[in-house]
Amino acid sequence: MVGVEPPLTWHISALVRYPLYGLYGVLLAPLPFLARFQGQILGAWLLGLGLMAGFILLYGLLSQRVQANGVGLQVVYPRWVPPWVAQGWSLDWSEIQRIHTRPTGQGGRVHYLVTPAGAGYLIPMRISGFNRLLNTITHHTGLPTQTIKPLAQPWMYAAIGLCVLILLPFDLWLMAATFRG
Repeated sequence: MVGVEPPLTWHISALVRYPLYGLYGVLLAPLPFLARFQGQILGAWLLGLGLMAGFILLYGLLSQRVQANGVGLQVVYPRWVPPWVAQGWSLDWSEIQRIHTRPTGQGGRVHYLVTPAGAGYLIPMRISGFNRLLNTITHHTGLPTQTIKPLAQPWMYAAIGLCVLILLPFDLWLMAATFRG
């Protein structure tokens, strides 16, 4: 159709995604190997299955997408992610009345899109192209977004990545040692 605006899509930033995948891996991947080393074969298999199930859920959560079109803004997860794990939301541009900012316990700030009924919808800050999202919100609502900054604590994800790199050799050594007996 002519004049229909194609949807814009944003994904969670790689700066967030990969350190979290890595942290999950370095903290939990050695557990089945330790169980095997202790002779707990069934426990090792159960831990391995649990590890895979947890990774699938983490993958689903980190597959969040933010989509915008001429009608509104929505946060969606893959269809296979159960609603009791994560629920998305959808707002028409006309429903957004204002932006409310609140401090976090870590010294950052979070921002909510607020409707006339007072419902608040968290603006996803951990996405790639966050400034483009803010420009889209301003374009469709007229609300100022210049003071909103992306990714409250990027240093935190860099620190997590560094911890992953420090722990990874120890995990690999531990896993190799379990096979040597």
